[in-house]
Amino acid sequence: MNLIPINTIFKNTTSSYKYYWWLSIIEISFLEDKENISYNEIIFKIISKIWYPVNYFKLSFGKKDRCAFFIKEIQREYNLEDNLSERDLYQFLIENKDSKFLTKITSELTRYVPFRFIRAWYAEQTRGLKDGIINSKIVELQDNKAPYTINIELKEIKINKDWTFWIRTNYNLIKSYTYFELIKYLESENPQTSNLSKKIDKPTLRKLSTPTTYWKKYIAENPNKLDIFENKPLISMKEVSIDHFLPWSFFTHDLIWNLHPVSKNINSSKNNYLPKEKYLKPFCFLQYDFCEFLLNEKANKVLENYYLLFKCSNDELKNISKEEFSKKINNYYLPQYEIAKNMGFNCNWFLK
Repeated sequence: MNLIPINTIFKNTTSSYKYYWWLSIIEISFLEDKENISYNEIIFKIISKIWYPVNYFKLSFGKKDRCAFFIKEIQREYNLEDNLSERDLYQFLIENKDSKFLTKITSELTRYVPFRFIRAWYAEQTRGLKDGIINSKIVELQDNKAPYTINIELKEIKINKDWTFWIRTNYNLIKSYTYFELIKYLESENPQTSNLSKKIDKPTLRKLSTPTTYWKKYIAENPNKLDIFENKPLISMKEVSIDHFLPWSFFTHDLIWNLHPVSKNINSSKNNYLPKEKYLKPFCFLQYDFCEFLLNEKANKVLENYYLLFKCSNDELKNISKEEFSKKINNYYLPQYEIAKNMGFNCNWFLK
């Protein structure tokens, strides 16, 4: 067993594949207590892990990354939803593993990575070799120093015993280190994306109890204020939902300045879309009135969201005019619109 090359695996990486290959191997080894792991299991685990970041958060995994491309192909072929859980998707793929469509994808994705991942352990012996013979040379050289050996006929890997013990003893540490390196890679591919570490996995259920409480009180005290989509009195909404003006999947936060009340059916319709920019002005005005309400309520904890956004104090926030407030919100949101569009978020949603 030789641990030294593990530090070089993720150097100069041009796709996310190595990170997810390793994460999937250690997870299957640790959680399922397996040493022999099929290519299918690893590839389907990888696809299941990348599915949500690609489809829901619209992350870029690099121009050379084929896995994100195949995820879109799988989604179209089977008409699968964006927000499938990792477990449900993995189970679906395992159940359909013998289909020609998935067999072609797994063959494509395992052409190089099983071999190239362990190449660092045989760097001297494979240096300068032509690309076409590197895989066979690695199979010829493979031993128990690397994390696993490859069985080409069975299309599986076998984790070497010392590595199995090391993985099971240090699983959380290895996993954290790999995710740390993965996030560094994704930051280079998504330089304008905020809260990247929160976009690696499907989020847990979030509660909007505090914003909901304040908005309901605001509606009770200001029943004739108009909602931004229907232009109707807020009090007329039968079922109130708290909507993220720009999708939560873009910002990945529940800060009060991106929230507003809508009827439940509109919230479902808008879903993960960017609203048309014509809604930004009424949103700014409603936010101003709501901020005034929070100032009167002395809701200092919630008001911190505005202090940070505007880089101002409580007294300065009190003295901001409606026009200035709207201008600040508008100037913040317009560049965010462009970033979200460029990431691939569906845009120009409007109420029909």
